[in-house]
Amino acid sequence: MRNKLLKHIGIGIIFVLSQLLIFQHLSLFGTIADPVLVFILWTALRYERHEVLFFAAGFGLFQDMMFDTWGLNMFSKTITMFLIYKIVSRNTEVRLIVWQAFALIFGAAFIHNIFYLGLTSFLNVYDYPFSPIILLIGSSLYTAVIGSILHILKGDTKK
Repeated sequence: MRNKLLKHIGIGIIFVLSQLLIFQHLSLFGTIADPVLVFILWTALRYERHEVLFFAAGFGLFQDMMFDTWGLNMFSKTITMFLIYKIVSRNTEVRLIVWQAFALIFGAAFIHNIFYLGLTSFLNVYDYPFSPIILLIGSSLYTAVIGSILHILKGDTKK
């Protein structure tokens, strides 16, 4: 159990660093994919709700430290996983078809981006060069495409 947990923490750190070093520079019309959210969705297939919430809070805070958005990702990821954990965890026994995985990731990313953009606009943290609707839908689609590609490449979902 401990080795599996340490392995998944290491993978999560790699996902945060991949967002920092790769995906931050691969923006389309101002939208950026969020591979950390995809990883946290993946952990929901393997862990209980309280453990997934710790993953979401921890990696969200780590992501906030890297991007200087203190607390925004942590709150958005934690509340998103709190709301959709039951939907994601139902799919532990069977492998989702690609379009089902795409729809699930898109829905989770959409909810996450609603909270994230809502918080940033409420706190007046950012001034967006594009419409928030474009960022909301575009980032959700971009994250869902990246997550679907990872779903295809990953293979089985066995614990």
